[in-house]
Amino acid sequence: MGRPAEERLTSDVAREICIREGLKAMLAGNISSLGTHYVIDLNAINAQSGDTLARDQVEAESKEQVLKSLDRAASDLRQKLGESVGSLQKFATPLEQATTSSLDALKAFSLGQAAHQKQDDDAALPHLRRAVELDPNFAMAYATLGVVYSNLIQSELGNENLRKAFDLKERASERERFYISSHYYDEFLGDVNKGAEIYEQWKNTYPRDTVPWNNLSLRYQQIGQHEKAMANATEAMRLNPKDSYAYENLATAYQRMNRYEEAKAILEKAIAQKFTLSGGYLGLYEMAFIQHDEAAMQHQLEALKGKSFEPIMGFLKGQGEYSQGRVHSGKQSFAQAGNMAQHSGLNELVAFLELIQAQWDTEVGNSALSRKTALQALGLSKDKYTRSGAAVLLARSGDAAYSENLAVELGKEFPADTLINSVWIPVTRASNELRRNDPAKAVALLESPRPYELGGAPNGCSYWPNYVRAEAFLLARDGVKAAAEYQRILDHRGIDPTSPMYALARLGLARAYALQGETAKARTAYQDFLANWKDADPDVPVLKEAKAEYAKLQ
Repeated sequence: MGRPAEERLTSDVAREICIREGLKAMLAGNISSLGTHYVIDLNAINAQSGDTLARDQVEAESKEQVLKSLDRAASDLRQKLGESVGSLQKFATPLEQATTSSLDALKAFSLGQAAHQKQDDDAALPHLRRAVELDPNFAMAYATLGVVYSNLIQSELGNENLRKAFDLKERASERERFYISSHYYDEFLGDVNKGAEIYEQWKNTYPRDTVPWNNLSLRYQQIGQHEKAMANATEAMRLNPKDSYAYENLATAYQRMNRYEEAKAILEKAIAQKFTLSGGYLGLYEMAFIQHDEAAMQHQLEALKGKSFEPIMGFLKGQGEYSQGRVHSGKQSFAQAGNMAQHSGLNELVAFLELIQAQWDTEVGNSALSRKTALQALGLSKDKYTRSGAAVLLARSGDAAYSENLAVELGKEFPADTLINSVWIPVTRASNELRRNDPAKAVALLESPRPYELGGAPNGCSYWPNYVRAEAFLLARDGVKAAAEYQRILDHRGIDPTSPMYALARLGLARAYALQGETAKARTAYQDFLANWKDADPDVPVLKEAKAEYAKLQ
């Protein structure tokens, strides 16, 4: 429309938007002072003709009575517009009871919610905190604040606010209760199935609301059901073609299914429409990495410079360098990302970055500092993600006792968490069994993660169950089954493109073929790995091993 983004949305501007978008009606409102009283005016307008469809006006005796009067005017207007008595009664919870009795808290919440919808959670945070300060019983404000904290990788603060929201959910409207309960079960408890069940109920009750469609898309991505993720994101975009979350979710689903050009087209369309993106730039970086497009990678790094997601982009950069054997460069990138996170006071993110770097050091053969790093990370944060990451790291580096203690602790503290109990604890214990030379037990433990394999970020299991299972088959000298697991990783590049496990799966496949006596195939797989690591640091232990093994095949 050629108007500044900060321009006030007047009735004339709103009507122009409706005409451009083909919308049939709009609701205009006004609150004006009349001495110590306030006059509230609501006007439903035919957007195409400008004619009034229905109108209601009420007077409030004081500022404290504004919300109660607004609620009465809204009910009267709904009746004038033809809403049935049954529907009015079903959705008749007074606004001051369902949301907040404080007009100032509602205003602060509205500002925070608007920023959150634009994916600007840094800007949303102070408004939402102000809303709960003004009204400590504002359930929906707590819930949204919890989601915002979680998005900003502050899960403990996120969980604290989601729990408060759930305790206050009876003070919310039906739609708000869906929001509160779904996030409580999904994010706070980690119960994937219960969360999905509530999202489905929400979709059925409010079929035009995009939030449950988007959140289900995210959840299906996390548990490796990318076709379902795509279907939910597609419907969210159909319901609201201006929903930036839907664009990101659909693009991510395409990427996870290796449909990179479709994913890029969706994100480029969102950027052309000037949508605010966060995760979308991460996806574009990953796809540029797959296609060895250094210029595009640098462009995405620049796009998030100074933004809250910049440390995450730094993590992808460092992880990608590790996956090419460029360990020294990877360490530098991780250090830079960690410094940014530390400067922002994001201890959970600092802990995550330290654990991931130590994990990749361990996987390429440098595990000397693994225990020290795990203890350091646990000193920064004891959220469940830090503890589960530390458990896996310790198991992979040979500290079975400490890793098992963490696994037991996590199982007791988070009994409903699907991925903790079905993925991360089994991966931890299977890794310990490999150290004990018991591959059969490791394979048995890795049955429970099967429904969640190839899950993507955030918090999905990526290639871990397949990778550890492949190692177990190698240890059992079953080259055929090991090759199948490694090939499953290699067939799904879009799940976690920068992961060193993807690169190391090529080496694992070579070893599996060698076990089978398939020398030609083994030689080709070794060559693929070594070509990918052509710029690797020469002193990386796993590279030395690969070169020695390859030389024996000549």
